[in-house]
Amino acid sequence: MPHGPHRLHGSTWSTTTAAVPRLLSLHGGGAATDHRRMDYLLQPLASQGWAGAAFDCVGHGATGGSLLGSSLADRQAQAQAVAAHVGLRPAHPPLALMASSMGGHTACQLLDTLQPRALVLFCPAAYTPAAEHQPFGPAFQQALRATTDFVSAPAWSALGRYRGRLLLVWGTEDAVIPPAVIQGYGQAAVAARSVEVVKLPGVGHALHTWMQAQPAAAQALRQRIASLLTAAERD
Repeated sequence: MPHGPHRLHGSTWSTTTAAVPRLLSLHGGGAATDHRRMDYLLQPLASQGWAGAAFDCVGHGATGGSLLGSSLADRQAQAQAVAAHVGLRPAHPPLALMASSMGGHTACQLLDTLQPRALVLFCPAAYTPAAEHQPFGPAFQQALRATTDFVSAPAWSALGRYRGRLLLVWGTEDAVIPPAVIQGYGQAAVAARSVEVVKLPGVGHALHTWMQAQPAAAQALRQRIASLLTAAERD
């Protein structure tokens, strides 16, 4: 689908071609990442009846283009455009948002608009308002270096209003996201119906890569997410 000068590319996972996705997945900000990182979760979940959708942000995967000039705010606009394109809107909200790293920030920014019943965050990153509109590149990195705390993080403010179910998944050896940031996400969800935390000892930031090499761990995670989605459907 078109987005400014770019065409956003993605995938859907479903047992029926006409199904509106119930899950929307957002990938992280690493230059080498793309929307296929969560195939190992989205495909099995789709076979259980939870159709999913994901896309490559500008500067990633099949969408291509340059990261420079894009921003956190632009990623939010991209995600909103894709959600509308696949039929997700306040009148027909997704059951869940699933997001990794930088995508966790974006997912939280969409909570008020899309109102999912469940939110699954993998090693979510936090940013301050000063970073929101800074173009990726030197200006964005400077804003990150100037950050001393995340008390004003927009993601945490949005999460404080969220009344659905939250699942946080993170690795204890994550060298990118400080433990205090992960803990901050859990503490911010003061109105959430439930908050669950899956802590993976010895796992770093690339937890999806690790999961795909650990079938038993991946199966346990899929079961945990399926239980969350089942509970969210009953809410």
